[in-house]
Amino acid sequence: MNEGNNYKAKITTARGTFEFEGSQEFVEKQVDKVVDIEKSAPIPVAELETTDEHKTDKTKSKSSNTNGGVRKAASEQPKMLPNLVPKDQIAKLREFYEGRKPDSHQEIFAVMSYWLKDTLSITDVSIDEMWTLYKVLQIRAPKVLIQVFRDAKSKKAWFDSAKVSGRYYLTSFGETFVEHDLPRMPKKQA
Repeated sequence: MNEGNNYKAKITTARGTFEFEGSQEFVEKQVDKVVDIEKSAPIPVAELETTDEHKTDKTKSKSSNTNGGVRKAASEQPKMLPNLVPKDQIAKLREFYEGRKPDSHQEIFAVMSYWLKDTLSITDVSIDEMWTLYKVLQIRAPKVLIQVFRDAKSKKAWFDSAKVSGRYYLTSFGETFVEHDLPRMPKKQA
């Protein structure tokens, strides 16, 4: 779709849905990258079957409450990881977070994941790490933490699923965003 000089593309693969928006050259380059990845490293059928199995398991983990609605299983609740951030690193975490000035939960997840990887060599994260970092920084966490990973994966391509279910890693797109796009420069007023 073309809106002026702004092009959009949406591709759905076995790995997920990818959406790109920008100049025609940028969008075409991103689409070509996704197509090349799919050609060079297709997901084995066994993994696809496992993914479908996990979806079934998630459905089974929900149970009805007395009001006829659906509630989450206790296993989906985040856990506090008291030894995640050493006490001598908390000030550095806060400084990094405040220096990047993320605007949304997806951006906060990217910033926190980047810091964990760069500082503590933690390459994949789950809702437990994110919950813990929100608590350490005394920031209000989103209601559904896992949804932030899902959205950042499908809409921004900042995260991808790790080999262990429920864990994600920051992609090169996510790293580039944290390194080069944050903090945002103030817009010039005309």
